[in-house]
Amino acid sequence: MSGVNKMRASLGQANGPEVELIVTGTRDYSTYETPDGAPAIYDDDRGLFCYARVINGEYQSTGVPVTEPTPAGIVPHAQESIEVRERKINHPRTNKPLDQE
Repeated sequence: MSGVNKMRASLGQANGPEVELIVTGTRDYSTYETPDGAPAIYDDDRGLFCYARVINGEYQSTGVPVTEPTPAGIVPHAQESIEVRERKINHPRTNKPLDQE
């Protein structure tokens, strides 16, 4: 399976302008970071890419769009746990936080 490693990409958002993020991953699992290394995820409720924190091994949106300054406490290059990544790859339609399964 081929993928991308730290590829710069301009990505669209439902409720905002395109944003430039660094993408790593495959069709089955990808991660996003701002150019300065802050983790980001697409927040479906907001329709925007937002900064992410790792909580219980899983990315959670801070609700702060990546077009705004990085919130305090964001850990650069933070990664989801191996268990979370495996669950998302093996069960893509059931991506609920671990504590909701």
